[in-house]
Amino acid sequence: MAVPKEAVWERDPHTAAKHDLLKQYLAAWAPILLSRHDVISYAEGFAGAGVYKRGESGSPVIAYEVFADALRRYPKRMRVILTEEDARRVKELQHQMEIVRSRQTDSIAQRMTVDIRHGDFHPALLQKLRSTSALGKPLFVLLDSFGGPDIPFSLLQELGRHPSTEVMVTFEPAFLTRFAENHDGHRQLGDAAFGSQEWQSVFRQPSSHKFTFLREQYRATLHQAGFTHTLYFEMIDEGNRKLYLIFGTQHELGLEKMKDAMWKVDPSYGVRYRDPRDTQQQMLDLVFEPDTAPLRRILRDFLSNSHDGLAIPELKRYALLETVYRPAQVIDAVRQLREVGAVTTEPRAINNKTRVRLAAVQPSPSPSAEQGVLW
Repeated sequence: MAVPKEAVWERDPHTAAKHDLLKQYLAAWAPILLSRHDVISYAEGFAGAGVYKRGESGSPVIAYEVFADALRRYPKRMRVILTEEDARRVKELQHQMEIVRSRQTDSIAQRMTVDIRHGDFHPALLQKLRSTSALGKPLFVLLDSFGGPDIPFSLLQELGRHPSTEVMVTFEPAFLTRFAENHDGHRQLGDAAFGSQEWQSVFRQPSSHKFTFLREQYRATLHQAGFTHTLYFEMIDEGNRKLYLIFGTQHELGLEKMKDAMWKVDPSYGVRYRDPRDTQQQMLDLVFEPDTAPLRRILRDFLSNSHDGLAIPELKRYALLETVYRPAQVIDAVRQLREVGAVTTEPRAINNKTRVRLAAVQPSPSPSAEQGVLW
């Protein structure tokens, strides 16, 4: 989206869904980390005003309330570090954080420090993380910009050096595909964001592949920065605008908890997901138990590369690392594939000891199966 000119602006469906996702994830993240560590940190590079035109809470307020709830259960400490370049928004953000802080007990307010920095997020954010010794300890960094290529690779690389750091980045590919090919300055922004010029091959891609190409390039960028596991999903709102949320972590538990959060996002925001590995690119409604037809297609394709088949734990790990689905959904998907004759299982009971193979003769989809998209 275009950068708003107002200090406080209307919240769009993308933002509402992102904030719901953030709330769900932090509600799982904070208790896990506080149970093991004395202090954890949360940081934002584009904090905004903390509120929207209709009174909806911004991400800093949402995060503060989640952390306050966690601190009621754990006698630990938290740091909240926020940067914002617009002075008007900084003033409003300070006001909103004072309001949310006033609702807490003195004990919680004293154990959760809030540091609001006025200025460009980079390098101010990194300098503050260093000065507070937040790097090297549990840290979640939200880099929710307006979608342009404005997160430098150097920042991601510094964050990725620390195994206990996780990031969530907003990336909207339309800016680069529309404006960068014939503009040196925009291409340089892309180079800084991706850490190389390899992304510029997007200009040689067919129009239908450009977004996918950039998404894969950005995933490679996060891997290169040190985030060994990435979860990315395409969000499409009612106006058919697309952006990617890319979550980076070095822990598989983080991926699992993020997926749990993803499927709890309120469907009323009109935003849906699409698994990038699904060949039919079926849109998925935001429900905790989603349609698993794309997962069945993905598992079937994955099994086609294995002559001896794969064990259930291998399929679960693949679902965790490479799809938007949760490992818990694999067994039901395998059961449905077996029911239509697409796979065989040995032994027949499906559990972690089961090996799954593609059936020697694949069934021909019936008209009803095609309508239901069984695989």
